[in-house]
Amino acid sequence: MQNKIKIIISISLILVVSYLINIALKDDIKEIEKAVYSLNQPFTKIAYIKLLDNNQAIVFYEHDSANIDYFGNIRLKKNIFGWKLGNGSSSQTANDHKLGWSFSNLKYDFSKYTDVLSGKILDSEIKEVFVVSKNNKGYQAKIVKYNNGERFWYLITDGEELPGSTITGLSIDGKIIEEIKM
Repeated sequence: MQNKIKIIISISLILVVSYLINIALKDDIKEIEKAVYSLNQPFTKIAYIKLLDNNQAIVFYEHDSANIDYFGNIRLKKNIFGWKLGNGSSSQTANDHKLGWSFSNLKYDFSKYTDVLSGKILDSEIKEVFVVSKNNKGYQAKIVKYNNGERFWYLITDGEELPGSTITGLSIDGKIIEEIKM
């Protein structure tokens, strides 16, 4: 009887360890993509996946609904069962501007990070995006190319709150193409 219990416990332990190893070895990018596409938003295209520390990620994506383009982000966390969707937001791509933008507060999703600003770059002259916070701290946003030459920008902060910031799209020679005050 004791041998049977030992065998059952051993087999159970092997199965649990095998499952955990399988989860750990899965391709994070593919698992994140699968989670995002599970949203079932029409014509979703992932622009970029930003892996953060502590099994956290932000996915920047666009989707189309009723012939209106949207750009947004969604936050994900990895647990023992894989990548799980968190909060997210998207906003309509503003065709009457040269620089799109949207804001998301990250404090409730990720304890280490404060805010994220992001948006599509809609003017080919814009080569740089600069953000100045209401506390006069300046940040150069990261620009990412995706989908055959489309571009977007993002800035993630880890302490600086971004509401009230000024976002500036600059040409290669520093000329202001578009300036937005939040």
